[in-house]
Amino acid sequence: MIVAAVIGILLVTFLAGLGRRKSLDTHTGWSIGNRGMSSLTTFFLQAGAIFTSFTFLGMSGLTVLGGVSATYLPAYLILGYIGMFLIGPVVWKLGKVFNYHTNADLVGHQYRSPLLGKLVALVSVVFFVPIVQVQIVGLGTMVSFATGEKSAGNASMVVATVLILLFVAYAGLRGVASAAYFKDVAMVVALLIVLFGVLVHFSGDWGGDGVMAAARDKLTVDSGTQTYGIIWFITSVIVSGIGLGGMTLPESWPAVLAANGSRAVSKNHVMLPLYTLATFIPIIIGFYAAGHITVGAGEENSAILSIAQDSLPGWLMGCVLIAGISCAIVPAAHCVLSIATLVSSNLIPSGTTNERRLLIGKTAAGVILLASLWLSLARPDLMANLYLLTYAGLAQLAPANILSCTRSTFINAKGLIAGLVVGELIVIGYTIADTTLWGMNNGIPALVANLVVMVIVSVVTGKAERPEFPDTPTHRTPVRTVAPVSPGAAGRLR
Repeated sequence: MIVAAVIGILLVTFLAGLGRRKSLDTHTGWSIGNRGMSSLTTFFLQAGAIFTSFTFLGMSGLTVLGGVSATYLPAYLILGYIGMFLIGPVVWKLGKVFNYHTNADLVGHQYRSPLLGKLVALVSVVFFVPIVQVQIVGLGTMVSFATGEKSAGNASMVVATVLILLFVAYAGLRGVASAAYFKDVAMVVALLIVLFGVLVHFSGDWGGDGVMAAARDKLTVDSGTQTYGIIWFITSVIVSGIGLGGMTLPESWPAVLAANGSRAVSKNHVMLPLYTLATFIPIIIGFYAAGHITVGAGEENSAILSIAQDSLPGWLMGCVLIAGISCAIVPAAHCVLSIATLVSSNLIPSGTTNERRLLIGKTAAGVILLASLWLSLARPDLMANLYLLTYAGLAQLAPANILSCTRSTFINAKGLIAGLVVGELIVIGYTIADTTLWGMNNGIPALVANLVVMVIVSVVTGKAERPEFPDTPTHRTPVRTVAPVSPGAAGRLR
């Protein structure tokens, strides 16, 4: 198993290195691939956001804890892709015309407010860093389980962090895309192998009757306000769907802005819901784990590994481990690159040169990875909770992102800033107090307060001044309504 872990880490790093291009020597090339990626490449980038170590480990663990409530993941993904289908092509067009690299560029420029742009960037960075930690913890969990040594898991996290930094700095977004081809296919194949092994081992056939017999109490959503109850389920789907559909996750932006046309963006969001069906596989495996093996408290995220080990021969388990490791490393690199792009585009002085932005982006990637590694070693919390905290915080950006893709002038920058601050304070307050409002996902009351404050402040302070919205069809060389600007400077346009 140690050999499989080493092979997995080195293989993904090697594949990422193959994506290196000379064009990566610019900030735009490094962060969004010079806006020249095909629909197939961007599809694999976006599919990579579905299959992470959370999907592989966390979904089975959440099924063990909450049963069928774990299906909130495919439910919100489908809703989110509807939203991205509607605004994704608009984001691509605006990004091409105004040279946007991030959502902070879009919002800051469309509302003529550098302060709003910086606030959006800061919120995105703070609430998205836990996702990097999720991937690193997931990798450590897999290696620790496979070797039986916690120290081996910790060592693998350190080694993987260093290698992620190297290939992110060396190959940028194209390196992530190169590794994503392997990872997205390998992950589905590995999950199917585990599923078939479990079905044959525990059911004796290819049927799913064993789930009904062994985990009957997990097949209903509890009523009331308890954790993983019906209120939790509905509100978590709503919050996460708004977060994804409103493109509030920083990792949503590189794949959209890197596409070579708006048609590629639309096509991907039609096909991605079909790929999402594969997320049911770890949920089904989680049901079997709940009914057939003993899962100790705090070990829920290892449930899929435990039941796979009981069902598969050692060599096949090694192949599954390689796929699982790729499912942690590639999304981690994608997330780090997205966060580093926000830092290098929106959180540094406006006069910074492109060369300097590239250097700052690579440096920021290192700082983010080291901070995530430290958190992974010190606080390896349950991954599902980290995911929900991230979505609750980032969902507060949805109004700004969505309104920036319209011609509306009713809401202004002051209203967006006030609403965003109030919403984030509520999310943080509920999280610190470790409580909820009637069992709801904390993102719901925060988003309601966000919208109310946003409208009130905008009514009091007047309509927004917006730049001219491009009406012409987007071509290879678009007609710019403003002079070309340096990457990340869109938030400063007038």
